[in-house]
Amino acid sequence: MLHDVGSMVDGALERALSAAQPTPAQANPLQVSPTVRKLFMLLHGSYGSLFLTKFSTGERDAEGRDKGIRAAMKVWDAKLSNFAPEVVETAADRLAAAHPEFPPNLPQFEALCVSVAPRKTYAQEAGLPRLPAPAPAAPIEVSFELRGDGKDWARRILAREKAGDKIRPYTLQSARLALGIEGRQSWQ
Repeated sequence: MLHDVGSMVDGALERALSAAQPTPAQANPLQVSPTVRKLFMLLHGSYGSLFLTKFSTGERDAEGRDKGIRAAMKVWDAKLSNFAPEVVETAADRLAAAHPEFPPNLPQFEALCVSVAPRKTYAQEAGLPRLPAPAPAAPIEVSFELRGDGKDWARRILAREKAGDKIRPYTLQSARLALGIEGRQSWQ
């Protein structure tokens, strides 16, 4: 004979929570984290009764709340506790684009949370130390003496710029490229 489904879920969750080390959100097994409460409010506000009728059983507990919805909130809370609250909130923000017509079920919402969760780099996962930032390269000193090597035009432009003349950016860049100040070219 089938027993009250809500009572069975409550009992199973209480046993599972008492076996594990309780966290602050799990200290009282009848309570649900604020993140999941906000999420259910958002989903109800966005999808209306279409979301809540997925879980509603019509049976009421001593406080007058639907046992099916409370059980669903506890299951969602247990599954979503693997994610940081910021990840759950970001996933909730993206719901309208991912599921515009129908509310998501728990696996769909979990997949959305996984997709927005921050990723670790290989170095972070392997525990490798962070490399120091490279030291800035010393600026190349350019002599403005004319040498007759075909680059005197660039030296004159840089000398004028150093003297305070206003030089157009492209002209200044071309002079720096010719003298190798902004990288070497294949012809240098």
